[in-house]
Amino acid sequence: MNKIKYIILLIFILSSTVLSAQSQDRDEDRFFYGAKTDEDMQSVKPSDSFSTKGIQYGAVLNPIYLYEENDSGKLGTYIINARVWAKTYLWSNSFLYVRGKNSYMGVASQDGIYEGVESDNVADLDLAYLSMNFFDNAINLSGGRKFYSIGTGLVLNGRGDGGELSWYGSILSLKILGLYTGLLNKDNNPYGLSDKDIADGAKRSFGGGTLAADFLNQKLYIFGLAQADNGDEEDNAKTRYNSQYYGGGLEGVVLQDVSYFAEFVYEKGESYLSGTEKKSSIAAYAVNSGLSWFIPLPLNPALILQYAFGSGDKYRNNYTEPTRPSTATGDDTGFLYFGTFSGGYALKPTLSNIHVYRGGFSFAPFSWADSMYLKKMSLAAKYSYYMKDKKESPIGDNEADLEKSNIGQGADVSFRWQIFYDLSMYLNYGLFLPGDAFDSSEGARHFVMSGVNLSF
Repeated sequence: MNKIKYIILLIFILSSTVLSAQSQDRDEDRFFYGAKTDEDMQSVKPSDSFSTKGIQYGAVLNPIYLYEENDSGKLGTYIINARVWAKTYLWSNSFLYVRGKNSYMGVASQDGIYEGVESDNVADLDLAYLSMNFFDNAINLSGGRKFYSIGTGLVLNGRGDGGELSWYGSILSLKILGLYTGLLNKDNNPYGLSDKDIADGAKRSFGGGTLAADFLNQKLYIFGLAQADNGDEEDNAKTRYNSQYYGGGLEGVVLQDVSYFAEFVYEKGESYLSGTEKKSSIAAYAVNSGLSWFIPLPLNPALILQYAFGSGDKYRNNYTEPTRPSTATGDDTGFLYFGTFSGGYALKPTLSNIHVYRGGFSFAPFSWADSMYLKKMSLAAKYSYYMKDKKESPIGDNEADLEKSNIGQGADVSFRWQIFYDLSMYLNYGLFLPGDAFDSSEGARHFVMSGVNLSF
C-alpha cells in the first residue's frame, strides 16, 4: 500500500505538468519538442479565442493513460483530470484568474501472481492569483496560488502560495519571488523529501530572484534561491533539509537556426545524518544544457543535443530523502532540488549522482500539407546514455546500487498532434536497458503514456 501511495504521488506530479504551460503565459512552442526542460508532457497552448476584456471562463478535460513494466511488476494507470477556470480583467492588462482541478485515478498493479487495484479522487484549488501591471507593463505584481519558476526550472518549477514582482527594462530585467507550499493539498504536493513530508504535505518556504540582461538575441542571467524546511520532525532524529541555490545561465539564438541554453547551479546549506542530530554542510552542484538546430529543409527537421549533470555523494543511498547515513563524513555533495528535470521516460532519473547524455531529432511529416491540422503533427526520438558521478553510490531511490559507473541507456519516441486549437493528443514511449550498475537480474523497462487535451 505504501508503494502505491508513492506511485500515486508521482503520477500527480507528472500529470500536473501537462497543462502548466497554459497557466504561465509563455510563448515557447512546446509542440514539436519542449525547449529548456524537455517538457514533452505538456500540451499545446491553444490560440486566444476570447476578447481581452470582461469575464472569460472555460474548462479543460485531460484523460491520461500510463503503463509501466519492469522486474518489479506491471503498473497500469488511468487519470482523468478536469479543470474549470475563470478569468476577469480589472484594468489595463490586469486580471484575476481562478482554476479548480479534480483528478480521478485508477491504479492496477501486478507483481507476479498478485494483483492490486486502487482508485482515488482528489479535488484541489489548482490556481488562484491576481496579476497587476503598472507603468506601461514595465512592472508586474502577482500574488496568490500560481506557478513559480527560476531559470530552466531545475531548482524551482511548481505551484505555491506567494507573490512575485517583475521589472522589465530595455536591457535588464529583475524578478523577485516568495512562496509557501504547506497549504497545497497534501495528496498533490510535489515538494516532499521525507516520509513525514509526504504524509503531512511538505511545508517549505522559498525566496529568491533572477537578474537578466538581453543583448543580440542572447540572455545572460544570474539567480539565487533559498529554501527553508518548516516540516515537523522528531527531537532526536532531525530530518529538515535547508538549502540555498546560486547559479546563472546563458541562452539564445545563433546563426538564426540554432538555439541553445546552459545553466550552472551551486547548492549549499545543511542536512542531517539519519537518526541523529548531527548536521552536514551541503556542497553540491549541477549543470543543465542543450542545443537545437532547426534545419531549413522540408518536413521541418530539428536536431537536439542535451547534457545534464547532478553531483553525487559516495555515502548517500537515496537521493529522494533529506538525510545521509549516520556513518557519513564530510560535506553532503549530493544535489537535491525542487524543480523539474526530464531525462527519459522509462528511467525517469533524478538529476543526482548522474551524467545524462541525450541526442535526437524531430520532424513534421505533413509540414507540406495545406491543411492546418495536418501541419501540426510531429514525431520525435531521443537516445540517452547514463553514467554515475560517484560509482560507490546509487541513483534516485536506491537504484543502480552496484559499484559500477555504467547506469544504462534508453530510447524515447513521442508523437504530438494539435488537431484543432482546442484539441490535441500525444503518445510517449520509453525503453530503458540497464547497465553494469544494476544487478544482472534487472530486465528492460518499458513506459507508455498517452493522453488527450480538450479545451472548451
